[in-house]
Amino acid sequence: MAAIEIGQLFKTQIPGYEDAADIQAALRLYHYGSSTYDTSTTNESNIISDSVAGHLKALKTRVQVLEDNGPGSEYSDTEPSDIPNGYIWVDSESGASLTEYPNAIYQNLAPTGTITEGTLWVDKNSTPLKMYIYDTTLGWREIGA
Repeated sequence: MAAIEIGQLFKTQIPGYEDAADIQAALRLYHYGSSTYDTSTTNESNIISDSVAGHLKALKTRVQVLEDNGPGSEYSDTEPSDIPNGYIWVDSESGASLTEYPNAIYQNLAPTGTITEGTLWVDKNSTPLKMYIYDTTLGWREIGA
């Protein structure tokens, strides 16, 4: 069968005009890229890339990568290579702490850990209530004292 390549964006093949009218062979050629492709196989490695099935396989692979990795981000201790535009990598071994506090805290004891400058803390045990603001240099500073 003399295959003729068709398509500019998604190439595949069709039989030539001089070929016998064998619709099954023509469909195998169009869909799988070969008129003798064994359609009973489940092995995707035999699929020809420039065929309808090959383009579907490539799309399936890209979708699976997105599903496995999430929407273009990675949290790991290894810097990724071949990074697509817009990809976000968070180094899990970086020195930055992932502990976050809200802008205001109402609890008995002064919060500890990595605290953002300007965080407010209201001492729940104090009467009247005392409010503090966090200064990264001086620590907790009582407001109004």
